Amino acid sequence: MAGRTTPGTRLRALLDLLAPGLARASGRMFSGDREAYLSWLEISYAMTRATVPLLRAALQESERRTDPVAPALASYYTAQIKDESGHSAWVVSDYAAAGGTPRNLRERLAAPAVARLVGAQYYWLRHEHPIALLGHIAVLEWYPPAGELARSLAGRTGLPGTAFRTITGHALLDARHGDRLARLLDTGPISRRQESLLTRSALTSVRGLGDVVRELVPRAERSDRP
Repeated sequence: MAGRTTPGTRLRALLDLLAPGLARASGRMFSGDREAYLSWLEISYAMTRATVPLLRAALQESERRTDPVAPALASYYTAQIKDESGHSAWVVSDYAAAGGTPRNLRERLAAPAVARLVGAQYYWLRHEHPIALLGHIAVLEWYPPAGELARSLAGRTGLPGTAFRTITGHALLDARHGDRLARLLDTGPISRRQESLLTRSALTSVRGLGDVVRELVPRAERSDRP
């Protein structure tokens, strides 16, 4: 039917309004020097290592529920777990290639903004419904890094191409993941309350990512590593 909207199209329309502002803020993280890039990798590691455990929690919640959308969620989260496994190792490899020490990366305490961002999702999926995580994933995967970003950063930082696997990998993978998510949101039997929840989750993540950027940018701009 012409003009028909779905939870997916409505969420996309909302996030399309917010994405440019978040992209402008995030762009400040890539100032073009090695220290800024290392800071970005540190934040990325803190977030990426939480991805699969978060997906597993959502899968467990989906499998124990009996509402109409639960089987589709369980199938979706199973596929996501398979695709996302091992991505924290990409970040560790990039960090080493950029001159960082992987042990320091693993031992570094996560930034409070990252804990708040990830922790909010645990609350929504455990105490409300596991569909909430779809809003978070939409924010992260519907706007993948540009394909040329890795080449641009390599040129500006002087780092080897092997230091940008995380960016290049997600530039390709997130586009496919975004399509998978859109299909689920456009075809799944999602109630109005569930749609409100995943929208709230998405907005929470937009705000949370903004906090992460604000916490990271001053560190990157100081460039105070020896």
